[in-house]
Amino acid sequence: MKQRCMQRGFTLIAAIFLLVVVAALVVYMTNIRVVQQTTLLYGVQGARASQAARSGIEWGIFQSIVNSSCVASSNFGNAAFSGFNIEVRCAQTTHTEGNTAIDVYQITAIASSGVFGSLDYVQRRIQATVSQDPP
Repeated sequence: MKQRCMQRGFTLIAAIFLLVVVAALVVYMTNIRVVQQTTLLYGVQGARASQAARSGIEWGIFQSIVNSSCVASSNFGNAAFSGFNIEVRCAQTTHTEGNTAIDVYQITAIASSGVFGSLDYVQRRIQATVSQDPP
């Protein structure tokens, strides 16, 4: 009779051990899933910030080449990039080669979203230099 009681107790200990191990694995797998989803969301937000900055560069190039103007600083929003602040800066210099003056535009676009210092903050900066061919 004593041996039967000892075997029953051993089965209970093994079952509790297995439950603890399985619960630990479930917690670990859930944690990995959450980290993967968060990483994916941050990657998407970074790609959106890059595209928002690129749209700012294209707007700055349009202003400099087509309109022959250099907007000093402009904050503008785009419906496609809601939640992003897009700032475009432009600096114009004129270089002379012989009798020809060439306008050179240094355009910087900064797209940001979120509060600086928080985990969901993202910022991308793109720079471009554009010049016009002389007429």
